[in-house]
Order: sequence, then C-alpha cells, then structure tokens
Amino acid sequence: MTEPRKIIACEVLRDEIERVAGDTEIEFFDGLLHDYPDRMRATINEKIAATSGACEILIACGRCSNGAVGLKAGPHRLILPAVDDCISLMLGSRERYLQEFAAVPGTYYYTRGWIDYLEDPYKEYLKIIPKYGEEKAAKVAHMIMAHYKRIAVIDTGTYDIAAVQPYIDTVAAFYDLPIETLKGSMRLMEKLLSGPHDEEFIVVEPGDELDEPRFWALTNP
Repeated sequence: MTEPRKIIACEVLRDEIERVAGDTEIEFFDGLLHDYPDRMRATINEKIAATSGACEILIACGRCSNGAVGLKAGPHRLILPAVDDCISLMLGSRERYLQEFAAVPGTYYYTRGWIDYLEDPYKEYLKIIPKYGEEKAAKVAHMIMAHYKRIAVIDTGTYDIAAVQPYIDTVAAFYDLPIETLKGSMRLMEKLLSGPHDEEFIVVEPGDELDEPRFWALTNP
C-alpha cells in the first residue's frame, strides 16, 4: 500500500508547486517567515506535528537561513531539496544557481511569488517614506542595493511574465539596474514529487530531527 503523502511548501513557490503537485495535498506557509528563521522552523514543525498518521512529507523550501534546521519528523518521513534557498529550486538545481552566482554575484532575483509574498527593498522603501521622507528613504534604499549589479526575473513557465513586468521595470528604473530574464526549470520540483530522492535531497527518517550538519555540504557562495 502506498504511503500517504503531502507537501508543505513556502507560498513563494505557490505557482510552481501547484503545477507539479497533482492531487497531492499541499499546505503553504507564509513567505515572510524567511526573515524569521526560528518562526519559520516552528511553523513548519507545527504543520508536521498536526499531520495525522505516518506520511511522506515533501518540504518545498531550502535551508533558508537555517529555517529548516531543527525540523522534527515525528512519525513521518521528511524529504527536502538539498539547496540553500528557493533560487536553486526555481533554476532547477543548485549547480545552476552557483553558475549564475559566479557570473553575476550581485543579482536580485524575482518571480511572481517573490513579488506577491515577500517584501523586497523597494517595498521597504515605499513603507519608510512616511517616516523618513522620500529623499532619506531613497538614500537608505540605494545603500541596501549598492552592491547589486542586475535584476533577474526567473521564468519558470508557471506565471505570466507580462503581468509582473511593470513592477520589475519600476524597481529596475529606481535602482538603475539592468533586467535579465533567466529560463527557470521545474526539474528539481518535479523530482521532489517523483524521485529518485538521491544526493540532491535530504531525507529525515521517522523519529529523527534535521540537524545543521546535514547542511554542511552546502557551502554558501
């Protein structure tokens, strides 16, 4: 008998996960939790603990500033991609992300999910204008992005690029950065669903806890 399955995913990946999930149950967690790794861990653990029975739970996120460190399998079997963050998932592999990083280290990435569910520096700039005034807020915003060299839109084929283009154009003009569209890939997310769960994945067996050493092979660039 096939083991029950479900997906716990960051809502930043909503477009992509809904494309590959089929009839597998999905629970999304708030993308803004990436700014608070302890809360992210606690939220995912709550969703794992609330899952009845013994399931294979596919965790659709990366290490994400240690937000995934400390996940407790309980009676379940956890499987998650062995990646640093969602950029590798969108590009199809950690190797592809490292190639892009080597080519242009100062890249700020966007998809529709990142625009819809995260607060980027431009949104933060708009929020602080009432407090600091436009001139000072703009100065702070440009300091934050001072080392960035381009804006990259990852086209995963799951959303309408034209719908997000006006926002991307506004951000790029504000920071005076070029825009590049990168071809995304659903390969790693499809593999999360279909396997094999080889060296590209971390498997946490029932009763185990995902500790930090499991991520040590992922050396951040």
